[in-house]
Amino acid sequence: MIRRNIANRITGRLIMWMLVLLFVLSGIFYNWEVKNIIRLHAEQFHNKMLISYEYTRRILSDVYVSVSNNVAYLEQSLDHPESHMDVMKQIVSQGNRVHSCGIKYIENYYPQKGNLFHPLAWRSKDNPNEILTKEKEDDDSNFLNTIWFRSTIESDSARWTEPFYDNSDRNTELTAYIVPIHDAAGKPVAALHASISLDWLTNKLSKTDIKYNEPSSSVSNIFELKSQRYIIDYAGRFLTHPREVQHMEGTFFTHLKPCDDYDIELLIEKMETGKTSMNESDKRYLFDNEECYLFFTPVKYTDWMMVTVVPCQSVNTAGLIYCLQFMSLVFLVMLVLILINYFYLRRETTPTSKA
Repeated sequence: MIRRNIANRITGRLIMWMLVLLFVLSGIFYNWEVKNIIRLHAEQFHNKMLISYEYTRRILSDVYVSVSNNVAYLEQSLDHPESHMDVMKQIVSQGNRVHSCGIKYIENYYPQKGNLFHPLAWRSKDNPNEILTKEKEDDDSNFLNTIWFRSTIESDSARWTEPFYDNSDRNTELTAYIVPIHDAAGKPVAALHASISLDWLTNKLSKTDIKYNEPSSSVSNIFELKSQRYIIDYAGRFLTHPREVQHMEGTFFTHLKPCDDYDIELLIEKMETGKTSMNESDKRYLFDNEECYLFFTPVKYTDWMMVTVVPCQSVNTAGLIYCLQFMSLVFLVMLVLILINYFYLRRETTPTSKA
């Protein structure tokens, strides 16, 4: 009995000191290591964003190549406009990236075709494998005054447009790559454009996230640690977003507010000028009134920016779980040592004889 009491007293004291030591170690580990774990976990979202960025860049590059490869032919065949519709159909039929393709000429460039001539090919909404065509849009009466057409002709430069709605259904939101077409004298006389559906691009990015950007740990799966990814232009207008039913109102910047005295104006300036995020896991901002980390990178050859918004709670929870996992392991090891010590004391302690 005496041997058992001695073992119990020593074991009880060891358990008490173990709990004190665990409490101290938890504080030290959280302050020294968990903050680094949180930073590294946040940076993973930046790396995942780069995967989506590369996928987006490939899509845009494919459209750019499809358009650019046909510029020389169109310029050399301006005397044969009847052949241009075949080019439009060919560009649309190459894969499923291009939603529609057309070429718009300056006013009265082909008198025999009417005042305005616009060969256009697009993918049928009901049957994506069917390519529809027409030589004139229903409301082409004022397309010569549109900003994108005038800026392409006047600046004589290629560009991606701001979002606009498809003239066919007035519902599909598009963006288009536009390049000027020149006559023999080098004067821009037409604008070739190929558009992609922003809804289609949003769905493609969502599938990319599912395939390549699934949460990398069981912790992420349990707590649904997810980020939100947007494509915006330098003015903050949304091109894609994860909300499929309703677009977010205003611009991306109107949803931002400062947090922890970080300079929100400097952040917006960096994004408006196409800078890449650096060490953003050290800074927190309010996005839709939720504390978040922001990661962003410009999309090459466009005036677009890809932005990932990561709720701080998601990252902090992951760090806390990692801390608990580590301390649980330490607790188990110490508990095993205490149990070994307890049985050793019971076996080795000899009873004290009475005087």
